[in-house]
Formats: sequence, structure tokens, C-alpha cells
Amino acid sequence: MFKQLGRSLPRTTDQQYAATTRVARGSEQIGDLIFFGAPGNIYHMGLYAGDGKMWAAPKTGDVVKLQTIWTSSYSVGRVL
Repeated sequence: MFKQLGRSLPRTTDQQYAATTRVARGSEQIGDLIFFGAPGNIYHMGLYAGDGKMWAAPKTGDVVKLQTIWTSSYSVGRVL
């Protein structure tokens, strides 16, 4: 998706976290990245879909699904 918009992202979640601009929780916009974990130890990431939901693969090898963001402990990154 980002490539079609002329943007690029690294492959790993920690690299993606470092490559995005922080956005305050509660100010997410559709398409922002939702990161779980701490910098240097990001363990999960999803694509914000609006209304407290994100697109993400629940576990390795699973298909991407729309799911509720299950915790308020996350960071938001925006690709500029």
C-alpha cells in the first residue's frame, strides 16, 4: 500500500517504528501503524482501520484480519 503512494518502509517492526513519525494515542488516522512493545522490542504491528480497530495477522502464518485494538498500551507511527 505505501509503495503505491510513493512511500517505503523497512521490513521489520523495529525498523518500521524507527522510520515513522510518532502520533499521540487518540489522534490515529486510518492508515497509521499501531505498534505493540517498546522501542527496540516491538513484537506486533497493525494498520489502523478506524473506530478502535486494526488490520493485522493475529499470529505468524495466519491471515490478516480486522481486529479490535486490545490494549491502550501501544504507540502510533505515521508514514509521511
